[in-house]
Amino acid sequence: MYIDKKSPVPVYYQLKNAILDKISKGEYAPGSLIPSERELGEQLNISRMTVRQALTQLVSDGFLYREKGKGTFVSKGKIEQKNIMSFSETVRRNGLTPSTHILDFSKKAVNADIASNLGISEGELIYNIRRLRLADDKPIAIEEVFIPEKYCKGLENFDLKDSLYKLLREEYSYIITYIDNITEAAIPSKEEKELLKIQSSTPVLRVSGTTYIENDIKLFHFRDSYRSDEYSYNVRIYTNKE
Repeated sequence: MYIDKKSPVPVYYQLKNAILDKISKGEYAPGSLIPSERELGEQLNISRMTVRQALTQLVSDGFLYREKGKGTFVSKGKIEQKNIMSFSETVRRNGLTPSTHILDFSKKAVNADIASNLGISEGELIYNIRRLRLADDKPIAIEEVFIPEKYCKGLENFDLKDSLYKLLREEYSYIITYIDNITEAAIPSKEEKELLKIQSSTPVLRVSGTTYIENDIKLFHFRDSYRSDEYSYNVRIYTNKE
């Protein structure tokens, strides 16, 4: 690596790009330990504070991660979801094994907020499902789903640890046609930090929306939280030709 101290480009930014270049070329492989702050500082004749600034940004961006007492490592590639695809299918396509912990399952009267999102009357019965989703036993997402009971009678009789999309398709013959959602980056809550095993410095992707089947029926509303260092969305957006 080379740092040009006469360049108008800040030193920490040069170092950040130099590390990214080594990652892209495979010189710093996923899961590998990179040189310490002290080693990089001595090698490049720059301050440890400058090195720390570059590494901290790379950690925040998800390219690196720190393990206390061990050092800084290159992150593995993120799990990428493309358009409408279940978590289980997404994880398997990335060569990992999905699993699920059921956090809560109940049938209750819907409140006004969720009723409005689902287009049903307040007080109607819904299934409320909260699940922790994992990939190779690493917690990746917290999912919460609200399904009107009238659309999925007897849902409590099925195993909800597998793909919900698969269950809805095979047991209820529902085919999802489109999803309206909003994705926002947010500081993790205390519960999110505990369940996802992340620090406050790792943002979460909060995805909320409504899933539709044919005839524009709102099948369920969802509120999910994903680890931004492990999961990403790849959504194709089409031009309105009207």
